[in-house]
Amino acid sequence: MTTDLGKFPQDWMTSGPAHKVYQALERAGGAPRFVGGCVRDGLLGRRIRDIDIATPLEPAAVMQAAEAAGLKHVPTGIDHGTVTVVADHTGIEVTTLRRDVETFGRHATVAFTDDWREDAARRDLTMNALSADASGKVYDYFDGITDLQAGKVRFVGAPEDRMREDYLRILRYFRFHADYATDGFDQPALAAARALKGELKSLSGERLRQETLKLLTARRGVETWRAMLAEGIVDAFLPQATTVDRMAKVAALESRLKVPQDAVRRLAALTVTGAGPAVAQTLRLSNAERDRVLAISAARPDFAVSDPVLVRRQVYDLGNALALDLLLVDWDQADIDWLNAFEIVRDWLRPEFPVRGRDLSALGIAAGPEIGRLLKELEEWWIAGDFAADREHALAELRRRIGGKR
Repeated sequence: MTTDLGKFPQDWMTSGPAHKVYQALERAGGAPRFVGGCVRDGLLGRRIRDIDIATPLEPAAVMQAAEAAGLKHVPTGIDHGTVTVVADHTGIEVTTLRRDVETFGRHATVAFTDDWREDAARRDLTMNALSADASGKVYDYFDGITDLQAGKVRFVGAPEDRMREDYLRILRYFRFHADYATDGFDQPALAAARALKGELKSLSGERLRQETLKLLTARRGVETWRAMLAEGIVDAFLPQATTVDRMAKVAALESRLKVPQDAVRRLAALTVTGAGPAVAQTLRLSNAERDRVLAISAARPDFAVSDPVLVRRQVYDLGNALALDLLLVDWDQADIDWLNAFEIVRDWLRPEFPVRGRDLSALGIAAGPEIGRLLKELEEWWIAGDFAADREHALAELRRRIGGKR
């Protein structure tokens, strides 16, 4: 299968924040080029997420060029030659051309260079080694354009060598395959991933998290994860994430119901019941991500859908977001009740209990356990009435319960 590629230059290259940064470097003799993902996705006609620029100028000269153009600069990765230059409130990463001096499987020692091919050679995949100038000329040292057109994800050089330079490239390979490949795996890359999969355990949880979550929402994420299970890649770093059929169901429902894709929801669907703590620890999930994975993957009753009143009660107890998570993970697509429940979860916003402790104090109830007890009883009455009572009616019920005491 071949794909027609888009034409350069494109608007983001000739106007806007990136163009201002590009011009500042060009005026300083920096001979800049756009590099990496923006070139790849621009050629494919995809949305441009981040725009990166490379230049032979060393970081000090990059910062001088920014200052001369009146642009703010931040040395965000100065040891590796990266300066973020800000134009129109947008940060553009500018990195000096580099070559690897020594690699350690998780990081590298680099030296600056003025050789564009040498810089391209240290990148992982041929499609990521492309660069382009503002006139639209694309520089392709390793047949990246051919691979883009063919929908083939291929390493620059020998896959095993590139993976040994940084073991995260094992996961990156599968992630890019899921997002860009239109056919089967590159066999040398797959063989290298099999041989080195045990090294994934040496990586930090934060790095594993980033690639895993991106992979799960990639275009062929479900299919690729299934293949990774078959090849033993998942077992090598996240053996608790094996319920791929459940994840496939969630992904299909997201598409069918037009629910935004959610990587954490898909991760939780993958997680074996009760294994949430281990997954959260391995991937160093944020507190919010951990809580979602634990809640979804815990041993619990299925989300109840047969009674609309009960569905609303669950939304009230859980909140709309978590109720949606549980609904999609537990869904039985053969039952129309699930669709009805989805409409409630989507459209019925969790209400706020209309009475506060200060309302009881205003009625003469002394501070202490009695306020908490009365509030709890009143809230249960309000819930039992399917949340229909407004503040006025709830206060009337409160007065009735306390005998009009003020």
